[in-house]
Amino acid sequence: MSRPVAPAVAPSSRPLQRGAAVILALLTVALVAGLAAAAVGDLGVALDSVAGRHDQAQARQLARGAVDWARNVLAEDARSTSVDHLGESWAVRVPPTPVEEGEVSGELQDLSGRLNLNNLIRADGASIDDVAAFRRLLGLVGVGDADAIALSSALLDWLDADDLPRLPGGAESAWYGSQDPPRRAANARLAAVAELKQIRGFTPDLVARLTPFVAALPPDTTVNVNTAPAEVIAAVVPGLGLDGARQVVAQRARAWFKDVADFTARLPAGNASPDTSRIATTSRHFLATGRARFGVSTVRMEVLLDRSQKWPDIVWQKLL
Repeated sequence: MSRPVAPAVAPSSRPLQRGAAVILALLTVALVAGLAAAAVGDLGVALDSVAGRHDQAQARQLARGAVDWARNVLAEDARSTSVDHLGESWAVRVPPTPVEEGEVSGELQDLSGRLNLNNLIRADGASIDDVAAFRRLLGLVGVGDADAIALSSALLDWLDADDLPRLPGGAESAWYGSQDPPRRAANARLAAVAELKQIRGFTPDLVARLTPFVAALPPDTTVNVNTAPAEVIAAVVPGLGLDGARQVVAQRARAWFKDVADFTARLPAGNASPDTSRIATTSRHFLATGRARFGVSTVRMEVLLDRSQKWPDIVWQKLL
C-alpha cells in the first residue's frame, strides 16, 4: 500500500515580514535624521542671517557716525575761519580706528576744488566761459582740440532741456535711441560724474582721467583755488597753462591764499586773466565718506554735504 503524500507546506512569511519591518524602520530613522539635520541647518542659516543683519545695522550706524563727525568738523571750521585750504583739520583722513567688534574710518574731499560740470548750462543757456574751461581741461588730460569741441557739444546736449543736437559732435535722444542698448538723453543736470559714460564720446578711460578734476554739483558754484589741483586752476584761468598752475600750487603749499585778490596778485607774470566771479578761497561742497566694519559686515557710506550754512546739509547719500 502506498503512503499518502503529505501536502506541501508554504514557507513561512514571517522572516520576510521581519526584514521589511527592519528596512522600513531604517528608512524612517534616516528620514527623521535628515529632517532633523535640515531643521538644524535652517536654524543655523536663520541665526547667521539674524547675526548678519545685526552686524550690518551696527556697521551702518558706525559709518553714519563717521559722517556726523565730518559734519561737526566742517561746522567748527566754518565758525573759526573764512578760508578753506588743505592744511586744515577737515583735510586729514581718519585712518581705520578700532571699536568694539570692528573698526571705523572716514575722510572729507573738497569738491569745490573741482570743475563743476553742471555749470556748463546756466539759466540763460550755455556758459561760454565754463565751456571754454572744460575744453581746456580736456586738453590737459590728452584730448585733441577737435575732439574737445565734439565732447563739449555732447555734454551740453545731455545737460540742456531741448532735443536739438549741437554741431559738431552733439547728440540727443534720436542718436541715443539708435545705440545698443537704446537710451534717451537726460536733458538734465548730471547726478554723478560716472554718468559721463552714458554720453556720446566719453569712454571709460576718458572718464577715469577726468574724474579727479570734475564734479557734479548744483550749478552756479565757484572753484576754490586753495584746494584745486593744478589742472583745474589751469582750466579756470585762461592763459596760465599747466606749468604756471604748478607754480601757483607750489606757492600755495608755502602760504595759502587769503582771498581772491591774493591769488590774482601771485599769478605768474603774463597773460593770465581769471574771471574772479568764478573762483574763491572758500569751499561749499564736500564729499564725506564713512567706512565701518562690525562683526561680519562692512559698510561704506558716501554723503554730499552742502555747507552754505554753518551746519552742513545733506544733499544726497549712498550706501555702498
